[in-house]
Amino acid sequence: MAIIRIQHIGIVVRDLEDTCAHFESTLGLKACDFRNDQGRGMQLDARILLGNECWLHLVQNWNPESRVYQFLQEKGEGLEHIALETDDIESDVGHLREIGVPIWEDRILDANDGYEAFVLPNQLPGLTIELIQSHDRSWYYPPEKENQPISSVMEFMRMQHIGLVVENLQDACNKFERLFGLKAQDFRNDQGKGKQFDARILFRNQCWLHLVQNWDPESRVNRFLNSRGEGLDHIAIRSEDLEHDVGILRENGIPFFQDTIFDANDGYEVFIYPDQLPGMTVELIQPHVHSWQFPPE
Repeated sequence: MAIIRIQHIGIVVRDLEDTCAHFESTLGLKACDFRNDQGRGMQLDARILLGNECWLHLVQNWNPESRVYQFLQEKGEGLEHIALETDDIESDVGHLREIGVPIWEDRILDANDGYEAFVLPNQLPGLTIELIQSHDRSWYYPPEKENQPISSVMEFMRMQHIGLVVENLQDACNKFERLFGLKAQDFRNDQGKGKQFDARILFRNQCWLHLVQNWDPESRVNRFLNSRGEGLDHIAIRSEDLEHDVGILRENGIPFFQDTIFDANDGYEVFIYPDQLPGMTVELIQPHVHSWQFPPE
């Protein structure tokens, strides 16, 4: 496989304009690149830059035949797919065909955002993977925005990880390695009050996919699994000054879980829940020295 990085995370929303306004008022994350000419004219979309050459792709779609609309009807708003950028999509799709993994419509699409192929959730733990190879019409990460703060009010520099809730950690890790050559590491069995297994898959653009299996009925993760099934649960944004950011949340009357900064193994953490955002949780995290970091090259 020829995976370069996580390029974007797709989120399905009911009202694009309202959602973008809410991300800006809640977290100072301003949307850009609005379009109304995608999805056969039945889609509105935009993106929010998340640092590390990655963005959140917000999509409102009303075509009943589309993958996005069907997700909305089945599960409601939320994180729907991860786009993995590749420099050889023909080879990657060839590998999937060779091992008997179907791709959507059995073809590589020449779309506005690049050459695309989709592996659907029936092959993966509750999420779609988009393989994408950019071309001259594609969205790129603006060079002038690299290494710049991503929020107008918060001390955010980049996304740190994406949370994926799974029923069986080892099975999920095996699928990612078999399909995409993405090998999990840093397995743990001592988190979540002893009722959690987790691991991570690293990507070159300084972020990771955090896979979590949890069986504590009181946990946020287990409640997500029981209500929505396996799938993408949250994004974690790294803060350079979490105390400052919490002060902004309180000043603006934005509630967060237990009104508390948690001192956890992975860092100081704050959780803004889906009742404040479109079907997703945002974790704000300031790592400890001993927390998971991105390993040096």
